[in-house]
Amino acid sequence: MNLVSGQIEEIYVHEGMTIGKVNVRGAFLRVPLTFLTDAKIGDTIVIESGVAISKTDPESQSKSVATNTRRHEEDL
Repeated sequence: MNLVSGQIEEIYVHEGMTIGKVNVRGAFLRVPLTFLTDAKIGDTIVIESGVAISKTDPESQSKSVATNTRRHEEDL
């Protein structure tokens, strides 16, 4: 599983498919938004294998990363 997240910068239709231009840590990916019918510009999304699979809240995501980092440090 290769999950990344990014923010939608642009949405357009190409050959009948809704595509999002997504900023992932400064790199732009063109991602099908097929599973996110309510996606809008500014949303933060989770991408798996090049396809948007869910929307996420950036604040809760950073809390989750901090919690996982702390747990990893405790295991060392």
